[in-house]
Amino acid sequence: MTLLAPWQLLWLAVLPLLWWLSLPPRPATPTWTAHLDQYRLALASVRRRPPRPLSLRLALLLLAAAAVALASARPLWRGQPGADRLVVVLDASTSMAAQTGSIPSAWGRACAQLLSRFAAVPPHIEVTLLRAGGPLCRRHGGSARVLHDVGEPGGALAVDLEAVAVGALTQPGTAVWTLTDGQGHAALPSAGALTVLKAVGDNAAVLAVRAIDAWPLPELGLEVDVVAFAAATCRGRLRARGALLQPVEQLLDLPPGEVRTVQFAVARDAVGGELEVSLAIEGDVLAADDRCVLAVPPLPAPRIAVLRDAESAPFAAVAAEALAEEVGGRVVSAQPGEPVGLLLVDGGRAAIEPGKV
Repeated sequence: MTLLAPWQLLWLAVLPLLWWLSLPPRPATPTWTAHLDQYRLALASVRRRPPRPLSLRLALLLLAAAAVALASARPLWRGQPGADRLVVVLDASTSMAAQTGSIPSAWGRACAQLLSRFAAVPPHIEVTLLRAGGPLCRRHGGSARVLHDVGEPGGALAVDLEAVAVGALTQPGTAVWTLTDGQGHAALPSAGALTVLKAVGDNAAVLAVRAIDAWPLPELGLEVDVVAFAAATCRGRLRARGALLQPVEQLLDLPPGEVRTVQFAVARDAVGGELEVSLAIEGDVLAADDRCVLAVPPLPAPRIAVLRDAESAPFAAVAAEALAEEVGGRVVSAQPGEPVGLLLVDGGRAAIEPGKV
């Protein structure tokens, strides 16, 4: 044991003073009497215990004073050699971006706590930061201490935090610290240090969007899977907008944890672009999973050709004209070597030679 402030032990000089103050006072003036024997007999009959130089009360007082003096000297037990490598496992899944009111997100609180703690880590400690969730990355040394290019939370947590922590501890002299919001885990990591950053609230998510294309016509069918995680049934507003002739909107009642599939019949814009499908509920704490964006290509303006024999009816030619007008294309002649996007064939025969294209 070492003392960080050994000069505080000077307070032990108070112990003799306390002992001296506990002594009974002596008579100021002695009184001589001829009845000394009777006085002693009377004192013995009373059976009073004579004053003791050290009583239990005085012993406890001296012990307490000595303990205070020792505590003031700041004793410190000599420590054992600690870890020389720190591995930090940071949960970067989408749920870490959840934010309740003015309280920072779990991701923001985790980054602030890491920067604060890294500033106190001695320079000889090797620091490794592992981002778990979304795009996986690893940072070492100074890059880890300043959280260089760790990005923002996003994506699923595709690794087992417990397995990562246990694997890191297999290396001698390694300490592990895991920071997570506790969402999406069957069990929280039990190996190493653990910090759980809670962020609780209602959340709605767009799970999947499937498009049923009627190319080359502008009709587009949408199937949207949505879910809400809330304490009770909540009202959601589902919207589809962007590369459409007219945006659509639908109100939904979303039971907690139940996946619902909603179908839309829309007409896409001929120029194409981004088609956004979004879901909104009141008090949503996580906006990252509320929308899905599809890239819709522009409608084609195909070159349409008709191949028919002389005896066929004009139905194919009429169909080609109607289709070209619908999709903004044009009808071209069906000649050898003529590039076309769509060929309508009505009757006739073609001689096909073996091995020839």
